[in-house]
Amino acid sequence: MLHGNNLALADYHIHPDFSIDARGSIDDYCRAAIDKGLAEICFTTHYDSNPKAPQSDGMIRIDGTKVPLSFEAIGRYADAVAGASEKYSPEGLEVQCGIEVGYYPGCEELIVELFNKFPFHYKLGAIHDIGDICLCCEHLFKNCFSRLSLEDMADKYFGLVAKAVNSGLFDAIAHLDVYKKYGMRYYGDAILTIHRGRVEPILTLMAANGVGVELNTSALRKGHSEYYPSMEIVNLARNAGVHIAALGSDAHTPADVGFDFDSAATIAYELFPYCDE
Repeated sequence: MLHGNNLALADYHIHPDFSIDARGSIDDYCRAAIDKGLAEICFTTHYDSNPKAPQSDGMIRIDGTKVPLSFEAIGRYADAVAGASEKYSPEGLEVQCGIEVGYYPGCEELIVELFNKFPFHYKLGAIHDIGDICLCCEHLFKNCFSRLSLEDMADKYFGLVAKAVNSGLFDAIAHLDVYKKYGMRYYGDAILTIHRGRVEPILTLMAANGVGVELNTSALRKGHSEYYPSMEIVNLARNAGVHIAALGSDAHTPADVGFDFDSAATIAYELFPYCDE
């Protein structure tokens, strides 16, 4: 979307402090977005409900206190975002309510019920666990990777992505090559090409199911030289007919909102078609 000669940037991956690993209130993130000149944001608090993955604890934060995930708690989150939408729309900021679901086999019935109860504007699916151990938690990734060769890890990861895509539940898959977040430390540079021959069938599935990919800038904050996913995967996605659904900062603090979006917007040019005004 363009406003005059300026890109109307939107950040569609933001974690307020309802997510137990995030800091900052919904108001804090809205103010940060306004200060950075964003036109729209979408909150995507975590919904990690895998009962076999103790690191997620199945928790959410309400009024500063961790409580078990429940539909009542998600209702509190949705109400808070709706209140922010009313409050900040007059200031020129569109505020949407989304969610990031940590997919695991067997979650489908619960997530269908969740989505029927709360018609989220944007539904992100993510793979956070392999074998019920978090691959993207700094204190747990060694436990996850130590059981697996690089090839086995990639096979299992992309197998789970395929299941998430085929579930028909999600608008987009978050941070498609997130395994490199800490996997680079464990496996080395070989992880940067492990997608070859594995991601292509996934992208075909995504195109067939109308599931998009996000361009997630948070990889740069973790010391990587490319976003999630890498440009090689982005180009493979384009060739397969997969659309870039949104830019996402994966913000866990207000300072992260809109991180590196000026550069990201030039890569995700599909989101900003030229308008001759």
